[in-house]
Amino acid sequence: MPRRRPPHSSDPCGRPLPASVRLQWRLGVIAVLVGAMLAVGNIVQAQGGTAGEQLQVAVTQRQGVECTITMPAHGLTAQGLASPWELGGNGKGCDETVKDDAAFVDATIFDPGTNRISIYRPLVITGGTRPAVAPLVPRLPAGAVVEISVGFNGDELTLADRHGGRDIAEAHCVNGLPGSIFGQEIFCNAPSLFAAADGTVTLAPRENSPDDGRPCPTTESWEIVDQDQSDNTTTNYLVAGTRTAQNTVANQARLGGGVIGNGSDNNLYTRFYAPAIHCQPPQATDLTDPGHPVQSTTSALLSLYARSVNDPLPALVPLGDPFTQVQGRPSLQKTNLYREQVDQPPAASRAAASTATYCRNLLEVGLSKVELDKPFLEAFGSSPDPGISNDLHLFVLNRFKESWDNLACQRHTGLPNPVTVRTGRDGHVIAARVRRSAAAPTTTDPPTTEPLATTTVSVTVTTTVSRTITPRSESGSPAPTMPASGQPATAVLIAHHQLAAATRRTAGTTTRHAATGSAMGSADVLPFTGSDTRVLLAMAGALLLAGSGLLCRASVVGKHHRSS
Repeated sequence: MPRRRPPHSSDPCGRPLPASVRLQWRLGVIAVLVGAMLAVGNIVQAQGGTAGEQLQVAVTQRQGVECTITMPAHGLTAQGLASPWELGGNGKGCDETVKDDAAFVDATIFDPGTNRISIYRPLVITGGTRPAVAPLVPRLPAGAVVEISVGFNGDELTLADRHGGRDIAEAHCVNGLPGSIFGQEIFCNAPSLFAAADGTVTLAPRENSPDDGRPCPTTESWEIVDQDQSDNTTTNYLVAGTRTAQNTVANQARLGGGVIGNGSDNNLYTRFYAPAIHCQPPQATDLTDPGHPVQSTTSALLSLYARSVNDPLPALVPLGDPFTQVQGRPSLQKTNLYREQVDQPPAASRAAASTATYCRNLLEVGLSKVELDKPFLEAFGSSPDPGISNDLHLFVLNRFKESWDNLACQRHTGLPNPVTVRTGRDGHVIAARVRRSAAAPTTTDPPTTEPLATTTVSVTVTTTVSRTITPRSESGSPAPTMPASGQPATAVLIAHHQLAAATRRTAGTTTRHAATGSAMGSADVLPFTGSDTRVLLAMAGALLLAGSGLLCRASVVGKHHRSS
């Protein structure tokens, strides 16, 4: 004989509860359970989503361009500087003559006897090949302090040598933290150069732009920086079939051929933005071609110059820089290690390297300056990447837009991207719309860890290409102000990696924050992300309320039934 149901379906006297009461009990229990599951599931997903996003970033990086570069022995000596670095890919086909694979090296040389800087551009060749023209050995001054910077057009460049790490250690090279490389950058002996040269090196004084009347920019100016500032080199090489050569006047006459270059913030600054407002970046004598010495610049020279001008509000590498993160998470240790390689002071705390503050300054200082310089940028007539836009102003605005997204500035500030762009059928940016604060900050105090004040007054600016721009060809465009190694940069094959690779590196971050409009949480952690999560949490709350109401009602009706 079947047993009777438990007491919750009947009263203590054994009389069954009405069907309507039993239904309310069941619906209430189901609603509470489903609501609780939705709430707990979405909280765990929002707070633990980083692991999944790290996996997405890691998978994306593995699909990018990953190469190894092998340095020569005694890399900081004259003979070492003239010995080629070799690019390889462990069977992945990394080829120095392919622009998206290519790596580049520049060397900065400080003479303590004269307090002057000179430069040299070591050559990179594809592993298994020889230089198209053997590099000349430079003459180094007595007691010279040499620094080397390496840039890369791909995603991940790992440093190696042929003597079990001895050459790397001898040259004091830094590729990042153990197990977490910077990505595109390698530095050798940088802190020693800066310790010797800072405050003693002879540099030209900073002047004002005759166009906008403001101090000429540096690589730490907010209109120049992006999500991964102070990166890569201004070096370019000649390409002759499967081989490469230093880009010198003598080699040009001998080889002809194309030129391949390193897309970088430094390249944007020295060859485009600064010349557009008639500013002269710092220069030094290039020893690469002693028969035809030219004036040029290097990564470390640009960093020395930026430190020398004592800018009251410099742009310093933030925690959100993709180069300085560890498995997709901010790392103060790695951020300070990168800062040390580019002559920037360390951050004493995470707050001192706040990405939120960085984003605010990009908006209030950087974007305001870009718009001030709009007529000069438009008039310049070319950009680092014609594949994005030939209009320098549109190129810079598109770069700002990508940086705002890749740094997750909307999450950090609660402000939507102030720049929107419109592209043509060929993918080129043809118009941009800027919505920005009407007044830029006027503070001259050192960088603060607090976000800048937000104004409620907005200005909308629309930029379009309203003139005919002659595309700048890769082999015959106007010469820029800053040649490298004697070669006009007009023929440089500027890689389209500058935004694309950065977007690939932070694909998970960009996806994660694309729809975020909340300013909840700290500068680096947001408890809930995305409109879908908020909707589901609202549904969970409604189910919990409805279930509780049904259970309450069923309890009241049940008590009334038992008392009758």
